[in-house]
Amino acid sequence: MLAALDTPLADAPCDPLALPVEGWIYLGADQSSIVSVEALLNGVSIGSTTHLTVRADVNATHALPPTAATAFRFFGYAAQPKFGGAGRFAVLVHLRDGGPPITLVEHSIHVIYRDHRQNPFGVLLTPELIALHNREHIYGSGPSLAVGSGEMLTLAQRYLGPPPLRVVDVGCGLGWYGTRLRAAGYDWHGAEMKPTDCAALAAAGLPHTQVDGSGLPFTDGAFDAALCIEVLEHIAEPRAFLAEIRRVAPGRLIVSVPNAELIAYLHDYLAVPWHMLEADHKNFFTRWSLGALLREFYPHVEVGFHTVHPLKTPEGTPAYYNLFAVARS
Repeated sequence: MLAALDTPLADAPCDPLALPVEGWIYLGADQSSIVSVEALLNGVSIGSTTHLTVRADVNATHALPPTAATAFRFFGYAAQPKFGGAGRFAVLVHLRDGGPPITLVEHSIHVIYRDHRQNPFGVLLTPELIALHNREHIYGSGPSLAVGSGEMLTLAQRYLGPPPLRVVDVGCGLGWYGTRLRAAGYDWHGAEMKPTDCAALAAAGLPHTQVDGSGLPFTDGAFDAALCIEVLEHIAEPRAFLAEIRRVAPGRLIVSVPNAELIAYLHDYLAVPWHMLEADHKNFFTRWSLGALLREFYPHVEVGFHTVHPLKTPEGTPAYYNLFAVARS
């Protein structure tokens, strides 16, 4: 067995409400027997993933097959954590034969002393709050961004799987992701409402369809996967919107939205994530509300984070701008 845990490292400060777990494992001929990777804190499960993805750096460094899916990435949540002091952290690998799991790592981490659920807006950090929040609950908009997120692009490629795949990018804007996914070998197609963005897509030679918001003009199952990057928060009828995506791309959907949990973490700094509160944002998501919504359309959903905010918590643990979700049939 070859394996490594990138985070959390031994004795690192960790927030048990949002604990990043990332690493890789390779079992050689038995790699396909891996069912899931699970994290435990003080003997209690705090999260798991069934997705293993390709990490080119790992495969190259260890001379593994280029297509070997070894990497795992998810975020743990401890519902009843003991704050302050050492916590025993472990990662288990469960196999298809149902036998005892493999212990990938077991070491001590430092659990922060502060329970951020006690902050103002701390209710956003609890899984019981799964209602879809909109402008009427929470209540400055701007042009489409010309530059996307490199981290989001990396995650999209890892969770789409290797090309070629037929991918529809719903609300693709100016096509920043499309240019790069096409260069990587994906059969990318943009769907966009704004006429100015469609004109820019045409000028760039990117395949696209201008849509009117009433539906997606594609046949059932026309695509292997869909992207929806920083779009769902703008949609007035998210369930009708997701039903259309599920119809044309029933296999897999990758979503990025602003992370409403950030509000609870930034309160002490008197900082406001203004982009999240723009007037044209109609929906506000936590890990649990986004997961609950996506599970209405795809049975297998995992939600985590991406893009670390420059302000950390007083304990030094990271907070994140965005939620990242992968939903699949």
